[in-house]
Amino acid sequence: MKRARWGGSSRSPIGYDLIRRKDYPKLWEEMERLSAHKAIRDFYLANLNNTAVEVRNHLRSFVDEDDRVIVIEFSKKPQFTMALEGTNDWIAENC
Repeated sequence: MKRARWGGSSRSPIGYDLIRRKDYPKLWEEMERLSAHKAIRDFYLANLNNTAVEVRNHLRSFVDEDDRVIVIEFSKKPQFTMALEGTNDWIAENC
């Protein structure tokens, strides 16, 4: 697969459901490399220069076949209750 450019203008929430709770440091390291912000457990916010399909396909290589990943492009400021520390700052900088 041709590697896409990462980092830019498409804001995407990324959620995942890791089945059977295996060890997934490679996924978490990739989310950090993409400068994605962990807003709540198993849910990140990312500002990437890729479509939702491209991001989903890229992240497939970091999870097992039975795991679930969802990526949604959004254009409006997200609203939340009780998100993790730093979420307000990420939204202020990226939305």
